[in-house]
Amino acid sequence: MATCKHKPCAVLPKFKGESGTLKTSFYPAELWEDEHGGMPGMYRVMIGDKWHTREGESVSFFTLEGISRLILLHLTKGMGVEPEPLGVLPDTALKTPVRYWPQSRTQPLHSYTKSVPFTDSHGEWRVWIYYRDNPVLLAELEYCDDPRKEQNNGQG
Repeated sequence: MATCKHKPCAVLPKFKGESGTLKTSFYPAELWEDEHGGMPGMYRVMIGDKWHTREGESVSFFTLEGISRLILLHLTKGMGVEPEPLGVLPDTALKTPVRYWPQSRTQPLHSYTKSVPFTDSHGEWRVWIYYRDNPVLLAELEYCDDPRKEQNNGQG
């Protein structure tokens, strides 16, 4: 049973009935900045008395897009209806140069996308990048100039 000493910033009540749901609480991710790399603008979610995590992660933080999907799933399950399909694919091409800040945050990692964006089971956009074993959230990436082009410009 998970407990949290912090006060949630938002709470969805549980739905009773045939297709009931558990109480869902949302916490700002920066409460876990030092321990788990929580970033402002992201949230940690507790459903019932357990932290909600993505498969393969011990601690998960969600963007507002992911939170919106969780709220939609909570409401539609409580109402006994199917959620609508996810929206339009973001316009991020293969081999787009990006900058990613790993949890250590000492220096950004320069990389390239190696897939088109896709939605995970929580409705958040993710993409595979080089030098990472797991897909990353699009919200965690910064678009940048191609470092290879900058190097070539200085050689002429």
